Amino acid sequence: MVVSAGVILIAGGLCALAPLFKRASQSLARFLTIIGLFVGVVVLVVGVDYALALNFLSSITQIPSPAALSSLSAPYLNYFLPAMIVLGVLLVSRPIRNVRWASIISLALGLLISYFLRTLLPSLFTSSTVLVIVFLIATLAIYTLLRFIEDIFNLIGSILAFPPIAIAIGLVNIYFGILFLTV
Repeated sequence: MVVSAGVILIAGGLCALAPLFKRASQSLARFLTIIGLFVGVVVLVVGVDYALALNFLSSITQIPSPAALSSLSAPYLNYFLPAMIVLGVLLVSRPIRNVRWASIISLALGLLISYFLRTLLPSLFTSSTVLVIVFLIATLAIYTLLRFIEDIFNLIGSILAFPPIAIAIGLVNIYFGILFLTV
C-alpha cells in the first residue's frame, strides 16, 4: 500500500483547521485535535525521513525526489518540506502543550540513575544517604534541562496554536497536498 504525501498533507491540514470548527461543534474540534496528534506524528516521521534521505518509508510513501520536484510544473512544490515539518510540530504540540512531562521524566530518570549506580557500583554506594544525594542531584539537573526544553516547546506550541496561524498552516498544507495529488 502506497500513501501519497498529498493525502498526508491534506489530512494534516484538515486537522490543523480545528479552530474553524470550534464554534460549530466543540466535539468535532476536540476529535480533530486528537486525530491531529497521530497525524502529526506521521507527518513528522515522513518529513524527517524525507529531509534526512533515510528512505525507510520510501516503499510506503510516495514523494518525488528533490531532483524530480525541481523539474515539475509546480515551482512552489519545492517548499513543501518546511510546511510539512511546521504542520507536524503544530499538530503534535497542540494537545500536549499543557502536559508537565519534565517532572515525570526527571523523577523516573533520577530513580533509574540511583538504581543503576547502586547495582553497578555496590561498593561505592553502600549508604542510602549517598544514594539520596545522587538521586536529588540527578533529578534536579535533568529537570532543569527538560523544563527549559518544555518551555521552548510550550512557546512554539502557543504561537503555532494561535487560530489564525494554525488556519494559515492548515490551508498551505492542503494546497501542497492538492499539488501533490495533481502532479
